[in-house]
Amino acid sequence: MKPRVCLSIGNTGLSGVYAAIDYAKSKDAEFVELRLDMIAETAPSNRPPDKRSNNSDGDFDKDAVLPEIRKIVSYAKNKEIKIIGTNRDASYGSNRCVSFLKKQRFAKPADLEITEKDGDRGGGEPERIKFLKSVIELGIDICDIEMDILERNVIKDFISFAHSKKSRVILSVHDFNERINLLDTVKYYIDSSYFGADYFKLTDTVISEEDAEGVSEKNIKIRSIKMTDETAFPEFIVFGMGGKGRMTRALSVIYGSYLAYCSSPFGITAPGQTPPDEFYKTVNFLKASV
Repeated sequence: MKPRVCLSIGNTGLSGVYAAIDYAKSKDAEFVELRLDMIAETAPSNRPPDKRSNNSDGDFDKDAVLPEIRKIVSYAKNKEIKIIGTNRDASYGSNRCVSFLKKQRFAKPADLEITEKDGDRGGGEPERIKFLKSVIELGIDICDIEMDILERNVIKDFISFAHSKKSRVILSVHDFNERINLLDTVKYYIDSSYFGADYFKLTDTVISEEDAEGVSEKNIKIRSIKMTDETAFPEFIVFGMGGKGRMTRALSVIYGSYLAYCSSPFGITAPGQTPPDEFYKTVNFLKASV
């Protein structure tokens, strides 16, 4: 049985998503991730606030793109492909994950040197999260929001809203610079259960062989926690990014991660992604040797 795969779609326009969904279907992928922050019509631009549309969520016209996204959602459902909606902050990838132990993970974005769009500071709900709620209204299956930079009240409200619309939630933690240690990983996972997340995603950067081994260790540990109460703890997705992290994407599903992210014909949306065929070959090779 093939592992669950999610095709991550970015670096294109909304019109290109249909072909990517067809490609996902042909590769036995169960999910597509619509990276709204990397789709041409919904990606943040460098236009100053005074040059943006009066009807926009930040710098694009929400009313103009939602009808097309609705068509995409319907098209995916007809293909029996589940959609994951993700809308990252533009500066998220340039910042480090905040250590759980420092108790700073839910500080305001300004305190973490992570800047949301103008008007999003001060503890309120970011415009990109408001837009993601609008996309949930269209019937997407799953949505992904950040656990390490959003404030607790925003997370709780978002999950409550998503569940009321029959959409599931991934709470995610990323570190694009270095490794996230095992203790922080466990604490994040337990907290994701407290929030009522359906899935927990944690990914860091693999630089050394020790980092790669750490990813497997985290999967094994999180799996052991989930097995204590399958209904209380969310499914988990734990892997490493970067060229040296490619192997961990395959190992993660072997050691219990719910799914793996692969690249689309339009390229990668995160470092270390590979096309589905290459990913399947790696999993089969590792299964024979683990």
